[in-house]
Amino acid sequence: MSYTQGLLERQRKVGHPVRVGVVGAGQMGSGLIAQIERARGMEVAAVADIAVERGVEALTKAGRKDVTVETDVARAAALVEAGRAVVIDDGLLMPRLPVDIVLEVSGVPEIAAQIAYASLVGKKDVALMTVEADVTVGLLLSSIANAGNQVYTICRGDEPVECVKLVEYAEDLGLTVVAAGKGKNNPNRPTDVPEDVAEEAARKNMNPRMLCEFTDGTKTQLEMAALSNATGFPVDVAGMHGPSCTVDELAKKLIPAADGGILGNTPVVEYTVEGDVAPGIFVVVRSEDPVVTHELDYLKFGTGPYYAVYRPHHLASIEAHLSISEAVLNRAADFQTKTWRSEVTAKAKFPLTAGTVLEGMGGHHVHGWTVDTEVAKELNAIPIGLVAGCVLKRDLEAGATLTYDDVEVDETRPLVAMRRLQDALVRSGVIG
Repeated sequence: MSYTQGLLERQRKVGHPVRVGVVGAGQMGSGLIAQIERARGMEVAAVADIAVERGVEALTKAGRKDVTVETDVARAAALVEAGRAVVIDDGLLMPRLPVDIVLEVSGVPEIAAQIAYASLVGKKDVALMTVEADVTVGLLLSSIANAGNQVYTICRGDEPVECVKLVEYAEDLGLTVVAAGKGKNNPNRPTDVPEDVAEEAARKNMNPRMLCEFTDGTKTQLEMAALSNATGFPVDVAGMHGPSCTVDELAKKLIPAADGGILGNTPVVEYTVEGDVAPGIFVVVRSEDPVVTHELDYLKFGTGPYYAVYRPHHLASIEAHLSISEAVLNRAADFQTKTWRSEVTAKAKFPLTAGTVLEGMGGHHVHGWTVDTEVAKELNAIPIGLVAGCVLKRDLEAGATLTYDDVEVDETRPLVAMRRLQDALVRSGVIG
């Protein structure tokens, strides 16, 4: 049965479509709202955005004519029950509305983590679009959900989730996964700052800091760390190799060095630059059986024993609502952090001076760099997700990895408290 058939059958039984509460009505949120409104068997029941006019505009563009802005939670809940679309200004109130699932699209790790936590505590399923939050506290959030009857999932459409689907496909075929990853869409310039990409960001109607997070490499490091923590596959080297590569070269380069490739260990997560892999995703596999290898060669899958399973696209907000269907109908997550295998640390883009109030991802001070979690522990490295707002205690050279000893951390921040809890539970063996 397709998701659409399942959703329509559910609607016939319960009397209403899946009610989705969306937190964040920016560029990505607006696209998701439009797509959900087109899907049969689900609807956007509520939108939360600090700028309520954005929520109203997004719903109106999606075709809703019954939009009401409401600040009183009880009245907002009554509107949702009556089948009306409501806009509120505080995402933390979303779990108090009669929605079936909370879809977080804020793009801000601090907010996303709080929304996810509040929703799980409020007995709501959560679908997350902000991978930066998951790479910081995803193991804690997934553990909370799995201990109860909630679903916590990262949404379909982004590279880490679609890579997991390829890994599952390969494993179901009995093939051995050697490498999994993505082609990088943007240039890789670790010292980019928002001003460097401002003109391009304006053309693309993007926030310059968001685009900078892509071009300085941080986003790719985050996405591949998320994939690592979902699959248990490590990085082969710190920061990954990131070779120039075409689709035809995947099964030649991303294989063990002993067989002519570049990898010292397998399986690993990896990314490529240049070439024609982007915006696609891939899994490089090995056939262990000569009969299967012969058959795959005969079927023109490649030339064994190594093959590339490649998908040339990922569809972002167009596919994201599929994870809502999976959560509601099958009570399952498309993508979760299952182990803490990789950590995204923060490297200084330039020499930094003591007293600097640090910007986070996509800013002027640091870029992301993925290392094994054991290496991060030895360095006492602070996760990049916690860096924003920290005060630097001493001068640092360009390229230095920031540590907890280098910064003053505001321990009152909810994201910091959640990370401290996650670290303690990992150390004690309760999770991870």
